[in-house]
Amino acid sequence: MSTKKKPISFFLPLSILSGSFAALASVFAKLFTDTRTKFFAEYLCGSTLKEFLILGCTKDDDSEIGIIYPIRMLCFALIFLCNALMWTFFTKALNASSSSVQVTVVNSAMNFCMTAILGKLIFSEELRAQWWLGALLIVIGTKSM
Repeated sequence: MSTKKKPISFFLPLSILSGSFAALASVFAKLFTDTRTKFFAEYLCGSTLKEFLILGCTKDDDSEIGIIYPIRMLCFALIFLCNALMWTFFTKALNASSSSVQVTVVNSAMNFCMTAILGKLIFSEELRAQWWLGALLIVIGTKSM
């Protein structure tokens, strides 16, 4: 019985994808419940896409834009899609790696960093110096493995 040695870095892109999809699932969960979804719907209604929107941009009895509900449902569905992709890539990374610790650390570090980057870009969240120090320590810890 021959044991084939797996390439050391083959798990890395799979772990990175897994962490990225985990972060995206968090973003869609926040968009599902956040008030910024309403601003996004208002932006769509003010753009040239207005003519292509199926439900239109008129307000209903609750003074909500009609397109906001399909956007929220899309975000809800994307939560599950991103989680399914995250688990798919995570398990493939586990199979490709000789150590589950490596996969877990890279996955967690990528999730952590992507969540911060997406939070800054989409939700204008502040990242203090303490956060950057913590992120740097995680990256150093990941590199030392």
